[in-house]
Amino acid sequence: MPVRIAAAFAVLLALACVPIFSTVLPPLVDYPNHLARMHLLGEGGNQFYAVHWAPLPNLAADLIVPALARLMPLALAGKIFLVMIFALLAGGVVWLNRVVTGAGRLWPLLAFLFLYNRIFLWGFINDLFGLGVALCGLALWLALEQRPAGLRIAVSTLVALACFFSHLVAFGLYGLMIAGVELVPGWGEFLRRDYGALARRIGIAAAPFAIPAAICAVWWKPGAGGPISFAGFARKADLLFSVFDNYHRGFDIICFVTLLAAIGGLAASRRLHIAPRLIGAIALIFATYLALPSQLLSGTGADHRLPIALFLLLVAGSVSTLTRHEAIALGAAALVMLVARLGVIERVWLDADRVYAGDLAVLDHLPEGAKLAVAYPAGEAHAGAIPQLHVPALAAARREAFVPTLFASPAQQPLALTPAYRALADATVPPLWWLGFVERDPVAQGLLGPMLGQYDYVVFLDRRPFDLPASPCLSPVAAEPSFHLAAIVHGGACAGP
Repeated sequence: MPVRIAAAFAVLLALACVPIFSTVLPPLVDYPNHLARMHLLGEGGNQFYAVHWAPLPNLAADLIVPALARLMPLALAGKIFLVMIFALLAGGVVWLNRVVTGAGRLWPLLAFLFLYNRIFLWGFINDLFGLGVALCGLALWLALEQRPAGLRIAVSTLVALACFFSHLVAFGLYGLMIAGVELVPGWGEFLRRDYGALARRIGIAAAPFAIPAAICAVWWKPGAGGPISFAGFARKADLLFSVFDNYHRGFDIICFVTLLAAIGGLAASRRLHIAPRLIGAIALIFATYLALPSQLLSGTGADHRLPIALFLLLVAGSVSTLTRHEAIALGAAALVMLVARLGVIERVWLDADRVYAGDLAVLDHLPEGAKLAVAYPAGEAHAGAIPQLHVPALAAARREAFVPTLFASPAQQPLALTPAYRALADATVPPLWWLGFVERDPVAQGLLGPMLGQYDYVVFLDRRPFDLPASPCLSPVAAEPSFHLAAIVHGGACAGP
């Protein structure tokens, strides 16, 4: 990598990481839950949770963050992992562009504009880490094209395993990318009836996936399946905007449309085109995106995860023929857009940090080993400005508490609840607790009665400030405007919520 590109990459990476290190807790929806699990994995579990390692296709953070936490505080280890995601995604794009164009360019640094995307804000960190590995793996696959087949297969097998253990979606994307880049030359061999060369190409491309596929078939047992459903097809166009959809919808739309208009104008004037070797991969990812349902068995938002891969591939495969002055002007405009977008993100994250500081202070009122129920209204899951949905899970790390919403599914995480507490977690429905205590629904109150004796405390949360109604079953402990902790009163006047 030329020195100027490496220097620009380092500066942009540092700039992109400013929000991460300016906050105590990055406001990514699932991130607090992941961080609590990392603590339990590092400690070897506790009376509520047991560690059960297995070859699961969802282990990136689970393998890396606890190891880092042996050398540094857990909060810093989690942030270092987020930096690794950014470095892999942007670095993979830069490397892949260099391989397919044959020269180092500043153009692929546009990838930094896409790092703060909707998938990142949801906290799907294993998915994004695996995508970064897949992009780097694709660059390595093409870079080794003229090397011995055995070396290429061995190296690519390691990449395929890394993708598989990072996240199943990343493994699938890596397979689609490899198939896509081999599609064009393979089609040429088919048209020439060079079936021997075609068979060899297919065999080399398929070999790296044999071991991960065997692991998946023999050891991995997916969770309980669900329905397969499709949202309206028009939703596919809207989901493409998710790569720029952060906190200010109007501003994000303006930035997105401006970038697309600039790229479209360059393409129309033939000053921008896609490197031929990546056309097949881009087309295959896009076709898969169109074909995927929104709900696939136990996976929600299956198609939501592909737009970021598609746009990063487009940047990686782009070749521009701009003049020096045009390149400087475009680079300056892109930098201004990046700084403006990061400014919006920083402002929101600093606001979220103040909210989280109060929430964590509330959780610290819990005694060690408490059993904490969680209550929130239906529809609370959102990647808005200050998501609090999984903040209660941090009680498992800060107070060694039992929290029923902590991610501990044996089919997805190397952490499992002990049998008695698994049954309790399965029976605990947070919106039901909200209905019973906040909305005073009599049916919900009747259903909650038998469960009250199994918990010590309950935390109530909502995206909006609220008042917690008085109840003979609750004794308020501490509160923030949208985050209330109450002790459960056992016996006495409490005959139900």
